Amino acid sequence: MTLPQNNSPAGRSLKTKGLNTRAAIFDSAREVFRDLGYYQTSVSEITRRCRVSIGTFYQYFKNKEQIFLELNDRIISRFWEQAEGLPPGARSLEERLTQAVQLLYDHISRHFYFHRILGEFELIDSVTIGYYDSIARFYRDFFRQEGGRGRLRPFGPNLITYGLIGMVYFNTLDWGPKSEIYRPDELVSLTVDLILRGISGSRSWNPPGDNRTAFSSGGKRDGLPASEEEAAQGQITKKALYQAAETVFGQYGFNRATISEITRSAGVAQGTFYIHFKSKRDLLEGFVRYLSRELRRTLKQATEGLPDRRAMEREGIRTFFRFLRQHSRIYRVVGESETVGLETGMWYYKKLAEGYVSGLRTGMKRGEIRELPVHFLARSLMGVNHVVGLKWLVWNSYPQAELPRPLLEELVQWVLEGLGTS
Repeated sequence: MTLPQNNSPAGRSLKTKGLNTRAAIFDSAREVFRDLGYYQTSVSEITRRCRVSIGTFYQYFKNKEQIFLELNDRIISRFWEQAEGLPPGARSLEERLTQAVQLLYDHISRHFYFHRILGEFELIDSVTIGYYDSIARFYRDFFRQEGGRGRLRPFGPNLITYGLIGMVYFNTLDWGPKSEIYRPDELVSLTVDLILRGISGSRSWNPPGDNRTAFSSGGKRDGLPASEEEAAQGQITKKALYQAAETVFGQYGFNRATISEITRSAGVAQGTFYIHFKSKRDLLEGFVRYLSRELRRTLKQATEGLPDRRAMEREGIRTFFRFLRQHSRIYRVVGESETVGLETGMWYYKKLAEGYVSGLRTGMKRGEIRELPVHFLARSLMGVNHVVGLKWLVWNSYPQAELPRPLLEELVQWVLEGLGTS
């Protein structure tokens, strides 16, 4: 949807002064979106920062949604201008892939605030899915063409595209001042290498049969897994509130969910809520931690005792998608927590990364995993699973949505062996 940039809501053409006023309002709105996110942005805050009246705002825009959609269109258009302007003549596949990966890093870095906002519940169906599909079109065509020429393994181009978006996004996140930081050119080079060659090390490996879990991510949509430890501690009410939060946050998103709806779903009084949580945000933080703990416990149970890190990676990918299949609605809140409270979302990612880094490092020492910067590798693999999961399970409105078995098989093979044909 392309909105007129030089007209007022009434459709009249604007003169120079009007164009300048409209541009100033637009720039102020972009600043407010960056600072507050979409839902918390108000027309009054936009006009306050721009130092114009609310009446003036409505001379140029119908509402904040119009500005956000126009911002969306501008960012997509800018991406395609840069994509179509990539210098021709790259001789090798690696050179062409490097150009494409560099473009994505530049784009996401420049508009990172916008990508973070796209995780808000209110935008997913109306803006987010379409935005990513617009960006993905370029990469789908790229991988399809290279695969058709026999230069890449013929894996699903959409799968590889969303996996690449996940790699880049997670390596663009701010992991904190004490975290490992890589130069932009280093990130591009490492990402290209990982795409083409995968993670498998030089040590010989005969993949075991599929005797643990099925590839299918199906299964009924259960509530959060029971925790014997919590039950033993008498935390039954708190667990009921977490389960209610899964239902209510999953249906309405964090911003529109109410404490009264959560307590009604949990079957407890509102006063009981405040015994356990200070606020709705406190509940969100607790819930994200609870979800993280359950996911890590589930992954550990699924991979314990496997003799090779590559087998653990394969089983971990399967288990993650099975877990996500069961909790696809609430998983939207993980992305939303980046806007509601950035530290909450990053805590979730960092906690998963801690154990992942340790396991990958052990695999490298044994020759099972290639020698790559371990923090880069952990972030990249987390990003692949995260965004592929969003695309096929979380953003999919079909009640029985799942990642098809052939795609899941391709994802595992890509992660382990890469896309390269040599």
